Amino acid sequence: MRRVIFATAVMLLAAGPARADVVILHDGRIIDGPKMERVGTGVKVHFENGDVVIPSRLVETAILEGDAGFVPRTPEEKEKAAQGLVRYEGKWMKPQKRRQLVAKRLAQKRAYLEEIRGHQEWRNRWKKKTKHFLFEYTVPPHIADYYAGLMDAYFREFGKIWRITKPKGYYPLKVCFYTSYEKFLQISGAGYGVQGYFKFVKPLELNFYYNRLDPRYTEKVLFHEVNHYLQMLINVDFSMPHFPGESLAEYYGASVYDARRKKLTVGLIQEGRLSTVKTDIAAGKRWELEKLVSAPRGTYAHYNWGWTLVHFLMTEKKYRKKFESFVMALANGRDVRRVPMGFGNLKTVEGPEVWKTFRKYLGLRNDAAVRKLQKAWYDYIDRKLQITSARGLEQAAFDAARTGRPIRAKRLYQEAIDKGTDNPLTYHRFADLVLRDGDRKKAIALWKKAIELDPLTAEFYASLGEALHDDDATREEGKRLLKLALELDPDDIWLAFRVKQVLTGDK
Repeated sequence: MRRVIFATAVMLLAAGPARADVVILHDGRIIDGPKMERVGTGVKVHFENGDVVIPSRLVETAILEGDAGFVPRTPEEKEKAAQGLVRYEGKWMKPQKRRQLVAKRLAQKRAYLEEIRGHQEWRNRWKKKTKHFLFEYTVPPHIADYYAGLMDAYFREFGKIWRITKPKGYYPLKVCFYTSYEKFLQISGAGYGVQGYFKFVKPLELNFYYNRLDPRYTEKVLFHEVNHYLQMLINVDFSMPHFPGESLAEYYGASVYDARRKKLTVGLIQEGRLSTVKTDIAAGKRWELEKLVSAPRGTYAHYNWGWTLVHFLMTEKKYRKKFESFVMALANGRDVRRVPMGFGNLKTVEGPEVWKTFRKYLGLRNDAAVRKLQKAWYDYIDRKLQITSARGLEQAAFDAARTGRPIRAKRLYQEAIDKGTDNPLTYHRFADLVLRDGDRKKAIALWKKAIELDPLTAEFYASLGEALHDDDATREEGKRLLKLALELDPDDIWLAFRVKQVLTGDK
């Protein structure tokens, strides 16, 4: 019986005879149960509906019963074998000692697996208090520890610049960390399409999920949403207006955390946002400074054009202190008119007042000064902000697809592939788009590449299987892949429903 345990959607272990075949991947997934063997490129897992080879680059630990059947090839290996020794984890030892070590390692891994299983229901979630946050989570502990360290480093970095302190009654913030997007939607109450959110009314709460296939995206969402909490600590009775609030959150959203050094690097390039801005410029569209700064809550340009403006003002030394003073004045300045938001004591600043305050603290005394700053900002975008990686193209493509711009999304996905992306989600999402256009051959090739990059994701097999099932010549192969998808993730009820529809022809 197959057993695949995911960090993102842990499945229950079925009763059955224990085998000494366990593989743990770097991203927290555990494969336990099927017969496995080492091959030149990694570990081959024998499922009922086909073999899957897990590349060595994905494997953290592999404990295989078949390792005892090691075949010596080099003179040194033959000499050791003649002495009655076997090799285990790079060391030569007696077979009995190897069996003891395998049994010990296996017991440790199974205990860890059982511990993960016991905490998968939200009512049994782990809880961990750090210096600045209270984590509640169902992801494996080593994943939660990484994000907990990241958030504490983030708090320290933001606090140094913006002079935030621990407010009475608001500390520590509760952070709910879910194993998958489905669990996030189900438990947090978020609407479909929301990737994470900070609840800014009491009791304050942050909700986000672990995207196993794209952990960098998980960090991006986390950096953005935590920033709204950190902004609120400047004044707990104030909600930052959409600009600069969302734009500043995007500025910090491009941060990178070094877990070994416990250091956060901020102010990097949001290439996905920049791609949208560059496309606008190519089409002859630029946001004017006054319109952008004074635009009302909900203006989408604050996420991309607003990000470029904040990046410019935070990077250029002559403007940085002025911009910081502007942000602080919105929250605490005596000369700023604030209005109630309708949520308790919360107040905010409306667009025209934001622009008035911006002009004052940036020293824009007349229209000529506004035009000069706007030109400097435009020049900064044109000369200094550049897209250099496939990552930014992928982000821009994803944003385009989810906002109803499939033609732009396909172009950007292709550009990301041309730059050599190794993100399986890019191939998967691109395949879905081209299949809608009727290009079945290209979609199949893209899904095969996604499986090559991540051979244990059921959704990829289901999508490829469905595409193959639509053709008489490949229908049997399609059936096999659909059944293999169910083996990989039998507890996904939506996947099971989809596979049943295809196999039975019930639309």
